[in-house]
Amino acid sequence: MQLMTSFLPGLNPVDDGFDAAVVIDILRATTVMTTAIHHGANQVVTTREIDEARSIASKMPSDVLLCGERGCVAIEGFHLGNSPSEYMPERVRGRDLVLTTTNGTQAIEACSRAKQVWIGCFLNLSALVENLRSKNRVALVCAGTNSTITGEDVLFAGAVVAMLSPHSNLELNDESRIARTTWEGLFNTFPTPSALAEQLKRSQGGRNLLRTGAYEGDVERCAEIDWTTVIPHRVSTLPSAFQRIQ
Repeated sequence: MQLMTSFLPGLNPVDDGFDAAVVIDILRATTVMTTAIHHGANQVVTTREIDEARSIASKMPSDVLLCGERGCVAIEGFHLGNSPSEYMPERVRGRDLVLTTTNGTQAIEACSRAKQVWIGCFLNLSALVENLRSKNRVALVCAGTNSTITGEDVLFAGAVVAMLSPHSNLELNDESRIARTTWEGLFNTFPTPSALAEQLKRSQGGRNLLRTGAYEGDVERCAEIDWTTVIPHRVSTLPSAFQRIQ
C-alpha cells in the first residue's frame, strides 16, 4: 500500500490515482458527520461557503437542516452548529443535512478527485482501518485550522498509520512517518478516551474550542475511540454528499 499523509489540504495533491482519500477534521467536522450518519441522517451534503449551503438547502426537501460554524461558533440562522452533541437521533434521523465549516469542508473539496472519499475520526478509527486494508493507494488529508497544521488531525493520521503498519507492506511519505512517530511517542498502548482527550485539549484546535468557554464537552466527545463502525463515504461529488458505507 502507498499511504500518503497531507498535514494540510493541497500540500500533497490527491488525484484520481488514489483508491481512497480519508478526510480528517477531528475537532469537529468529521466527528459531527460520523455522529449524524450513525444516528440516522439520510445524508450530509458539504460545501465550503455559507451562501452556497443556503442555496443547496433551498433545492432540497423542506425539512433539510442547515448546519455548520465559522470560528467555532454556530452560523446565525442555521439549525445546528458544529457540536457533536447537537446531532442526536431525535434531531437528525431521516433528515438531509447541509454542512459548511471553517476547515473540514475545504479538506473534502481537496479530495474531490479520489475514487472514494471517506470521513475519519476517532469514533470510527478501527472500522476505518479495516476498510483501508484492501486499498492500494490511500491519502490521509488533515483539515488543519485556518491553514495551519493542528496536532489533533496529525494524531489521528498517526493512529491510522500505526494500526496499518504491522499488517501491511506500506510505502509511506515523510508526513505519514512523522504522524506515526507522534502517535507512538504519546501512546504505547491504545489510549483511554480521557487520556486522548487531554492530548486533544493541548492541540491548536482543542485550545481554540476551550477558549470559547463552551465546548470542552465536545473535545471529550471527539475522543471516544471506536464508538461506532459507521464510515460516511461520498456518494456524489457536485455537491459532495455523504452516506454510510453499506
